[in-house]
Amino acid sequence: MSTPNGEPQNPYTSGQPNQGQNQQNGQSRQYQQFGYQQSPNQSSPYQQGYQGYPNQGYPNQNQIAGSELAQTSMILGILSIFVLSIILGPIAIVKATRAEREFNTAATVGKVTGWIGTIIGLLWIAVIVGTIALSLFAPGVSDGSYDF
Repeated sequence: MSTPNGEPQNPYTSGQPNQGQNQQNGQSRQYQQFGYQQSPNQSSPYQQGYQGYPNQGYPNQNQIAGSELAQTSMILGILSIFVLSIILGPIAIVKATRAEREFNTAATVGKVTGWIGTIIGLLWIAVIVGTIALSLFAPGVSDGSYDF
């Protein structure tokens, strides 16, 4: 059961043409609503087969690589808050920036935690340098014994 232009007909209607379809130029109303047009040499949209994208819904290699870089930067950034701040923080920032630029993957967590770790590392270096400088340039202060 099909219409003269090859489209299937609803078997539950009483011999009337499908009311939901526009029979002009062989195009159905459904295709016109979504902007799809049936080519003139095509008799039915059901005869053309599947024209979807291959691997639709699955991430490609660039997305996987970007996600791995973003995850690595996040882990390094979190570790930089607690250990080896001045080393791991900048590495996390570089990896997060690369994930964002090359792979278009959001890596904000890695970048922020990397900066926090770097700042903590710089503060620790400032404290150590300050302590060393204070001990070298303040020789008048001794172990607490005072001469009266």
